[in-house]
Amino acid sequence: MQRTIEERLRILEDREEIIKLKARYVNLNDGGWKGPTHTNPQAVANMFVEDGIWDGRPTTGYAVGRQAIKELFDAFQIVPFIVHYVTNPIIEVDGDHATGHWHALVTMTMPDRQALWNLGLYHETYVRTGDGWKFKTLRFETAATSPYELGWGKMQQAYTDNPLEQ
Repeated sequence: MQRTIEERLRILEDREEIIKLKARYVNLNDGGWKGPTHTNPQAVANMFVEDGIWDGRPTTGYAVGRQAIKELFDAFQIVPFIVHYVTNPIIEVDGDHATGHWHALVTMTMPDRQALWNLGLYHETYVRTGDGWKFKTLRFETAATSPYELGWGKMQQAYTDNPLEQ
């Protein structure tokens, strides 16, 4: 089916708004160099629909609904340093719904001062609301976690479904 120029433009604009949503999300979480991390858990929670899901299982947590997401991000404030690098977005828009897939490298310092690399994938769904695009689901799939000193090449924890090992 051939789309009209207006339909194609709408998809491009929607995709750009979803990219901005993701950028705001990581910017609200990152910190530690000039101030604390996770400075506004309520703003993060408001980026989700009311029954939204944040899923970082098995390592990071799970929350359903804005209040539970806010409480989870309140708890994340103990992390003294974190920076998310998200790349390679694949965003598919279908009317008022969309899906997203992102690669991520997350550098962090834990409360015990252990520095970590965390590599993985974000799998997300979005919904257009009267207030713009919001997350319906945000799931982080960890591919590898390793202490900074070991780098990811000598990682202590790797997941067996690594396509390079098959």
